[in-house]
Amino acid sequence: MGGPAKQRAKKDRQALRDSDNNHQAPPVKQTLRAYDGPGESSRGAPASSAGGSQGRGRAGSTAPLQLLSVALLVDAIPARYQIRLFSSHPYFQVKIVPAAAMALNPTSNPSSELPSGSDPAKPTSFIIPGSADAHAFVTPEIALKFRAFLDGFERANNVWHQQYKGLKCIDRPAFSTAGKEAIVAVNSHKVLKLPTIPIFQYDVTIGNGAESRGLVKAVWHSKTVQTKFPPGVLFDGNKLAWHLKDVGQELRFMVDLDAERGQQSRADNTHRVAIKRTATLQLNQLQAYLDGQIQMDETVISAITFLDHLLREMPSRNTINIRRSYFDRLGTDRAALGQGVEAMKGVYQSMRAAQGKHMVVNVDVSNAVFWNQQSLTNAARELTGCSSASDLANKSQPSRPNINAPIQDSPAMVAMRKLKKNQFTVRHRGRTQKEVEKIWTIKAIVSLTPRTKKFQIKDRVTKDPIKEVTIEQYYLEKYNVRLMEPNLPLVETTKKDVFYPMELCHLTKGQRYPYKLNEIQTAAMIKFAVTRPEGRKAAIAAGLEILNWSGDRYLQNYGLQIDNKMLQTKARVLDPPTILFGANAKVEPKFSGRWDLRGKKFLIGNVAPLKSWGVCVFLDGDTQRFIATFVQTYKAHGGRVENSNPAMIQGVPDIGQAVHTLFQAAGNQSQIRPQMLVFILPGKNTEMYSRIKKSTDCRFGVMSQCMQAVHVAKNNPQYHSNVCMKFNAKLGGTTNKVALKGQPAMKGHFGKPTMIIGADVSHAAPGSLAPSFAAMTMSLDTYCSRYAAAVQTNGQRVELIASHTIAGMMSPLFNHWSQNVGQGNLPQHVIYIRDGVSAAQYVNMLAFEVASLKGLLHQLSKHNPNYKVNFTVIVAEKRHHIRLFPERGLAADKNGNPVPGTLVDRDVTEPFGYDFYLNSHSAIQGTARPTHYTVIMDEENMKPDVLQTMIYEHVYQYMRATTPVSLHPAVYYAHLASNRARCHEDKGYNEQVLEELGQKSSSGDKDKDKDKTEVKPLLEFRESPDHNEFGMWYI
Repeated sequence: MGGPAKQRAKKDRQALRDSDNNHQAPPVKQTLRAYDGPGESSRGAPASSAGGSQGRGRAGSTAPLQLLSVALLVDAIPARYQIRLFSSHPYFQVKIVPAAAMALNPTSNPSSELPSGSDPAKPTSFIIPGSADAHAFVTPEIALKFRAFLDGFERANNVWHQQYKGLKCIDRPAFSTAGKEAIVAVNSHKVLKLPTIPIFQYDVTIGNGAESRGLVKAVWHSKTVQTKFPPGVLFDGNKLAWHLKDVGQELRFMVDLDAERGQQSRADNTHRVAIKRTATLQLNQLQAYLDGQIQMDETVISAITFLDHLLREMPSRNTINIRRSYFDRLGTDRAALGQGVEAMKGVYQSMRAAQGKHMVVNVDVSNAVFWNQQSLTNAARELTGCSSASDLANKSQPSRPNINAPIQDSPAMVAMRKLKKNQFTVRHRGRTQKEVEKIWTIKAIVSLTPRTKKFQIKDRVTKDPIKEVTIEQYYLEKYNVRLMEPNLPLVETTKKDVFYPMELCHLTKGQRYPYKLNEIQTAAMIKFAVTRPEGRKAAIAAGLEILNWSGDRYLQNYGLQIDNKMLQTKARVLDPPTILFGANAKVEPKFSGRWDLRGKKFLIGNVAPLKSWGVCVFLDGDTQRFIATFVQTYKAHGGRVENSNPAMIQGVPDIGQAVHTLFQAAGNQSQIRPQMLVFILPGKNTEMYSRIKKSTDCRFGVMSQCMQAVHVAKNNPQYHSNVCMKFNAKLGGTTNKVALKGQPAMKGHFGKPTMIIGADVSHAAPGSLAPSFAAMTMSLDTYCSRYAAAVQTNGQRVELIASHTIAGMMSPLFNHWSQNVGQGNLPQHVIYIRDGVSAAQYVNMLAFEVASLKGLLHQLSKHNPNYKVNFTVIVAEKRHHIRLFPERGLAADKNGNPVPGTLVDRDVTEPFGYDFYLNSHSAIQGTARPTHYTVIMDEENMKPDVLQTMIYEHVYQYMRATTPVSLHPAVYYAHLASNRARCHEDKGYNEQVLEELGQKSSSGDKDKDKDKTEVKPLLEFRESPDHNEFGMWYI
């Protein structure tokens, strides 16, 4: 993100450029001019400068070319490298040279921890091709290649990238012994018997191997293919098939889909099929792996893949299948969510290898959202909020915002873009049963109507045009169907030039709704999905009836048996910590999982007295009384307030103007820069909130706090205390900390200087064009209670954080830690907790992210040749289906949920990996979901009891809650920061909405081919003494 550190980096880079005698580079943020002077020759001849006294402008190049992308790319290079930018038509050349003092050269630091055998970094250059066309400089391909080059350069000069590349994740050093033992049931079922007979695996190629999934499915289920196999064949729908019988080494044949349907054959509907036996699976190899006799290899992976598809085969045929979830088409457990969609309950199942030398099947409730089965007109009307079909027709008309603006789709048309890719049937008088059953797919809802869209009717034999008619006339003349709403938009299908009137179309059943739910729908979905433990167990039992393992002919045929009873395991219940507040007050929450702030002072109050602040009210109410009570409450909690009567203004529709007016009013009242701006909003308005945060964070550089008018009107003391926790954190304070037994009250958790880093990458909904956001947090004190945060865009659905992004975000944070926490030194131990990384990415995460962090720390500690830092790397995962059902007693609360501190590290965890499930919170409603922690590296060799207890105790230090939270705060804060990053996008709110729908704005068409890794960076983060990246601006 932005900040003084970034500004310093820019100045350093500019100074390095200006000091280069070979070339005087133009400022990064200014317009560059194209020129054809000589570039850097082999003898180092000077390159001509854009507009400089030594350069010669190219003929006809007086107009500046907008080459900002070149500047932005160069600006992404970390400040620790010297940069030389040369221009010689038709290309730019960027040379990156590591400063000698910063090169990772082990020979210069013989006593450091650098591995032997690495070479010093060498000068590297990248060519950015150009031409007279300025757009050649802004192509996403060039930007993508440059970023790949930059990351490659970072890795080539980072010895830990080579050291960690391909590194195996660590095994479990020991099981937990902390706390007390308790028995809990887990929603997993043991596999009692694996297949004992050989399984033949086949590679299936249909067509050229790149055919659509729909075509592959049609060919596979053809009579021609099915007769090649005896009954019982399994197919993964893409490439692999399995059977108990050997059908030969290789089969090759053709499938004529037209002939099978009794139609005239067409050359483009006849497909080549090749089936080749590739392996013979012996599942005793899988058992040998579970017993620890052999390592994980391709044979074991193939066996697990086969079992996974064997488990899916029968339910996927009989239900609506979404990945590993299955929904009964006739199921009655559903609820309407509004706007034409409904929620439905189903069952989830997944097979995995587990500790205890067995395979288990995880079975859980699954909830999904589907489109209602109804007429397309009703679906569109509900989606757009129109009162009738006529209202929908009127609101679907295109318009222009002003006389000079281009014609744009109406809001109703934008909303109806969500209907794209849905399937439908067409019903009307005169249509045959076969025609009624035919499935069509929506390509788009277009602004043309049956009354305005015309087409040529042609002679069926000669193909000569007969006459031109509208679609409305066509249906009246051919079918005697008079359209009731001829002004509704037309439905364009995926078949070329085929359109249907909306009123004749009907959505088919069981189509998933893939978009983000609005706030009302989300509330209804939560109400539907939340069930207490007993209710969830009953729903799982109902799901087992849908799966029907005992009646599954495929499981019986292959000899797979699964226990219908839930697995029981020995859990540990960790001791709850003592919480320390200000004035040495202590709280013992025990196993209740909650405490009260009444009579408590914050551990640390606001750093500077609150003098300059203001309140903007968007809805009239008794705000004065609320503010008076709020100030009184904050003071009671230890807050220092010198100005109890903040400036107060009435909000205006223009949010930017409202923020500006409040900023000025607060500053004028106190004659100092505002420290905090408070906004009282009329309700949950995402657009207002986003614009307020964009203005306060990126325009004015001031902390802000938003509240809802409904809560202000209630003036509830608990609400005041809850807001005070966030208020105090933003002003530099700390709510509480865990009091370590036997240690001084303010001493940290660790025996050596330790830093905790949390990281998260948040993604938009599938199909959305919105970028992903990377966030990294860093502990700001010895007891790891306060956290700084940095954010930046991270491509589109790109999970791993790039090296140069990590360097840009973390360099200033590391320097701040060294100066303010480490007493001039960097940490000797870093605990890196990463959210959202799948097991398949663990090794890459070590080689890219962890190596980048470690390399950066060593580069920043160049003054200390003996510097050494150990990393402990943990992945935290919440998106899983494991649930714990404890027996009544020590581990169970009054609702049947596990108490805070319940830990499971046996029977359902990895066979040999170092992972555990920790339920650290008290579930307010529904069934508690534990967090799955996986330790993949531990250079510090922390004892499992110490590591697990540290994670558990830290959840009591979450800054804005009076309960322990379900996830380590470092990751929780990273999640909050990545969500806030959405407000910092360099885009308008409407453009963001279009991206969420997976659509481009009209002005964004030129970027339609943009690579998924190339997105705009966030706006600069405006910094001030009270608003900077070292504060908790995101909380």
